[in-house]
Amino acid sequence: MQRKAFTLIELLVVIAIIAILAAILFPVFAQAREKARAISCVSNEKQLATSILMYTQDYDEVFPTGLQQSWYANTWYVLVQPYVQNLQVFRCPDDPIGTPPSWTQPWGGIRLSYASNGYMKWDGSNWSVFGVMGMSQSWMGTTTTSQARIGRPAETILFTEKDALQPNINTIPGNLLDFGPGCMFTGVNWWDSFSPGEIPNGTIPATSVTNPYDPNGPNGAVTAVHAQKANFAFADGHVKAMTPTATNPDPVNQPQNNMWDATRQ
Repeated sequence: MQRKAFTLIELLVVIAIIAILAAILFPVFAQAREKARAISCVSNEKQLATSILMYTQDYDEVFPTGLQQSWYANTWYVLVQPYVQNLQVFRCPDDPIGTPPSWTQPWGGIRLSYASNGYMKWDGSNWSVFGVMGMSQSWMGTTTTSQARIGRPAETILFTEKDALQPNINTIPGNLLDFGPGCMFTGVNWWDSFSPGEIPNGTIPATSVTNPYDPNGPNGAVTAVHAQKANFAFADGHVKAMTPTATNPDPVNQPQNNMWDATRQ
């Protein structure tokens, strides 16, 4: 009995069906992969938040500073590292940096995907840290933050996402590469880029001659790569995905909703 071959039309129909199925399924697969990366990022932040809280229990309920006066030797990630062990938790799978975390990066730092909350504001006489893990500098009258100082721990950001890949470093006249891409306490390369909560989305173009470390600049924003959201770890240890603007929706008229301010009641 002679076998009947497929006609050209039948083959084209099969190819068309396969193409339609691929067009439907490939985006679903991509979304599933992204969801898996976002979940992995949440897990990283949860482990880091737990490690930070373990640190506070060993140090009289005081949080580690983002950066001490001895600079990069005592950044927050160095202080909590004994409670973490695995350096991979410092990196979000969606972070575009190409170098895996390593303690041999420039200035003794590692390439971080997460930024401590070093929120600062004028207290009437001086600039002071009102975040949870900010800079400890005597000239600012700034000390460490205790758990008792935080009025609303479940609504106060501990750290969030800020990838270590910084564009335009030392490529714009007047810019200073102070610490290098690894040694960061706020997630950016300059100690006073402290207010992603004040202005959570960079408003200055990346090609601007304005210092890119300015809070308004291209490097002064939270990295929101998970469907326009970022994962935020809070001072009570839980992690939540939010849009950056939701963390401080109305800085002028509703300062009580500023999740970066640890002292608000």
